[in-house]
Amino acid sequence: MDFYDQEKFDHLYGRCRKKPPTQKVQPSFAVIANFFTCFHVLKNYKKSYVTGDLIAGLTVAALNIPQGMAYATLAGIPPVVGIYMGFFSPLIYFFFGTSNHISVGTFAPVCMMLGVSVAAINQEMINEHASVLSSSSNGTSNTSESRLTDSENDDQLVAIASSVGLFSGIFLVLLGFLRLGFVGSYFSVSLVKGFTFGVAFHVSTSQVIKVLGLKIKKYSEVGALILTWRDMALDIEKTNLCSLIFGVSVAVFLYTSLRLIDRFKSKLRGVPIPLELIIVIGSTIISHFAHLHNKYGLQIVGDVPAGLPTPSVDAVNTVIHSTDILASVIQAAIPVALVSFAISLALAKMLAQKHNYAIHNNQELFALGFVDIVGSFFGCFPSAASPSRSNLQSEVKGQTQVASVVNSALMFLVMMFAGPLFYPLPYTALGAIILVALRSFFKQAQQLPDLFRKDKHDFVCWVMTAVLTIGLSITYGLLAGIVLSLLSVLWRSQKPYYFEMGRVNNTNKYRDINSYETIKKVPATLIFRFEMSLYFANTDLFVSSLKKQICRRQAECEHVGSSLKWVIIDGEPYNFVDHSGVAALSTVLQHCKTSKLTLLLVLNEAVILEKLDKEKFVDKIGYSSIFPSVHDAVQFVHSFEEAGGEQSAEVNGNKEVISLVAGRKEDSTNASAMFMYGGIATGTNEVSAVVDPKDESNI
Repeated sequence: MDFYDQEKFDHLYGRCRKKPPTQKVQPSFAVIANFFTCFHVLKNYKKSYVTGDLIAGLTVAALNIPQGMAYATLAGIPPVVGIYMGFFSPLIYFFFGTSNHISVGTFAPVCMMLGVSVAAINQEMINEHASVLSSSSNGTSNTSESRLTDSENDDQLVAIASSVGLFSGIFLVLLGFLRLGFVGSYFSVSLVKGFTFGVAFHVSTSQVIKVLGLKIKKYSEVGALILTWRDMALDIEKTNLCSLIFGVSVAVFLYTSLRLIDRFKSKLRGVPIPLELIIVIGSTIISHFAHLHNKYGLQIVGDVPAGLPTPSVDAVNTVIHSTDILASVIQAAIPVALVSFAISLALAKMLAQKHNYAIHNNQELFALGFVDIVGSFFGCFPSAASPSRSNLQSEVKGQTQVASVVNSALMFLVMMFAGPLFYPLPYTALGAIILVALRSFFKQAQQLPDLFRKDKHDFVCWVMTAVLTIGLSITYGLLAGIVLSLLSVLWRSQKPYYFEMGRVNNTNKYRDINSYETIKKVPATLIFRFEMSLYFANTDLFVSSLKKQICRRQAECEHVGSSLKWVIIDGEPYNFVDHSGVAALSTVLQHCKTSKLTLLLVLNEAVILEKLDKEKFVDKIGYSSIFPSVHDAVQFVHSFEEAGGEQSAEVNGNKEVISLVAGRKEDSTNASAMFMYGGIATGTNEVSAVVDPKDESNI
């Protein structure tokens, strides 16, 4: 019978024990080119890309104008900052990003998270300012002196948001230097969907307030959303009817138009219709000529300054002068950074898979980090990839991030010349645009029944993340979702599937004995498979489950008048084995010796074999007790049984007899001639073998 043990396999095919060669140092220009990905884009740019990128840039910009202004209000920031982000964020991402299609800028969940944090920090600064005034005037401060004007309050809000953006960017760049791009993988799909569903309730509540024309106190403590709902119910009679009618009309028009566009999409031949921009322009015109602000008290955007913002660090210095405020800013920046990176990375990978190119996680950390850092000096807050704009850029045949440069060029023109024209734009129109855009987030709940049937762990993670995000806060909901995802991974790894394997009839394939009708068990042998890497969290289950399988198999063999002699552990699923895992294997080995059983181990990962060798487990079990496949191990068992426990061959041309007793190796002539040949770990049965490494037929 032909088979390989691990020693024979290594000897014939030349196992490499050397460390992999060190990576060559790249020339400085190559390093710069890899860091500034725009060089690769421009170097490989084709004339055929021009039309698609031009159309994509103009189309995305048409959506970026209303979305930027609307989403900026979610963060409690003046709408003009959304236009600034529509210019700076895509332009900076062009220099560093690896995705050809994502559109970076404002994104509703990130803006909503930021809005909660900005409101809390703003109140903290107001209280601190009032406390300073009170102490300087011996406790008799004037309330009017401590109250900020609307303009001063807006400036303070922008300063807080840009400070969060600065530290968010620093955090992402730090992760990039530490090469921790894989952290985005820990945000499971269920976590992200449950979280965004919960955030959608916060976002929609804030926009309903705008549509109703109410002025509701902003809460930052746990349960803020519930408290806001309570205040809305108490103040519902103060609803501005003009604002409500205008907002509902905009929402109905937008939703109906979108449905009609979907229905007649084929006839439009892919030509995008910028409905949101049409609504913004139309609402501005109606509000201006109907004097809705003066006649009916409709809340409007107000002054929108023209021109580029001046880069400055004064705003950031104003915010972080206090240690307590600085701690609050950093505390707000970290979850915002993680969410923006996780969502942007997931979207980038989805579009990259669709268009067949690769995304580099660590480079994306640098790209998004520098977007936030540079933008913070111009009053911008943390950015993220927008699904709606990114999908649009892909659908209208955008090919590269040159489309983002075109988008930034159009946003530049808007900043320089069109800003003041948006003065009479009603907030209720922006609120209605956002409410309609949120429908996709709420529709995610339709997937729950199917998710419950497919994976109950993910279902629990989805629901609990959503409930805690709604009931507690956005930050606590995110943290709870991350913890639940990690606990789910730990639970699955602690309770893996394990089973006995048998041979599929007339093949050399081995599967679960309960999976096929034609599977037969190997006589006097237990083949055990544990579907998880061995580490400290599951070693107890591994040892106990294997012992149970041994007892059960022994009873089966005794029932048919034979005895269990061999235990084969299939280690193919092992990606890693830690020190506790090696100790578990040693425990099983000792148990087999005590029970007078022979233990064979199947491994096909060189890294695992190196680990076992380093931990001296190979010395215990014997090198020839390790096999590259289950079939090789079974063939060895058959060969050994047919030979009656004794075989003869040659080693390096010298006839030798190897006596293997309880895993010990005894060479009758020269041990060095056996090239690391190990013994078979048995009970007290003595075995003789002579091996010829040049002749496979004798093994």
